[in-house]
Amino acid sequence: MMRNTTRFVVMAVVLTLVWLVQAWPAAAPGNPDPSAVMTRVQEKYDRARSFKTWFRQETRPPGAHQGDKASGVMYFQQPSRMRWEYQSPPDQKKKVISDGHQVWIYIPEDDLVMVYPLNQVLRSDLVLRFFSGIGEVQKDFQISWQRPPEPGSNYVIKLVPRQRQADLQRLILTIDPYTHIVQDLEFSNTLGETTRFAFSGTLLGARKPPQFFTFIPPPGVQVVREAPAP
Repeated sequence: MMRNTTRFVVMAVVLTLVWLVQAWPAAAPGNPDPSAVMTRVQEKYDRARSFKTWFRQETRPPGAHQGDKASGVMYFQQPSRMRWEYQSPPDQKKKVISDGHQVWIYIPEDDLVMVYPLNQVLRSDLVLRFFSGIGEVQKDFQISWQRPPEPGSNYVIKLVPRQRQADLQRLILTIDPYTHIVQDLEFSNTLGETTRFAFSGTLLGARKPPQFFTFIPPPGVQVVREAPAP
């Protein structure tokens, strides 16, 4: 059970990054098209190539109104590097780090680090295409307003895969209409599990050295490696 829950958390983390950097010129507030808004979002993050943001996360099981909550700080840098530092709740601190090839999940309280090949975290072919930068959003997804845009309000856009995906049933993004920075992201899978991220204090262009996106286990920490898929 712990492995399945942990894998879903990793999937949530990686999907968030996929959409922040692959999400897809300038549609001014007023009467925009959702596809044009997504184009502006992608251009914004592509130009920056890296960013830092604070996040609040909630993961809910099927049918639940509330779920497990966490918060911390996240860094992303192209190509495909990320570092999530979970700081709250204090007794559940952890780090999720990827160098673009593998993912480390370090849980200090358990003296444990789990290591996954990135392509096993992203089992969906569709998600793999996006993470490698060759996805075609308008071809792979139906794009629509989750709610009609209103003056002075954030854009809320829904994306639904055109072909059934086990790990992604739908994705909802909330976007600032003036800065085109993602404020909120929610997605669910076919099991009914839902993960929501709220972002704040986003700083574009916050670059870090490559070693910042690797992990060396401290002495005494158990390392559990997920075997590559056959």
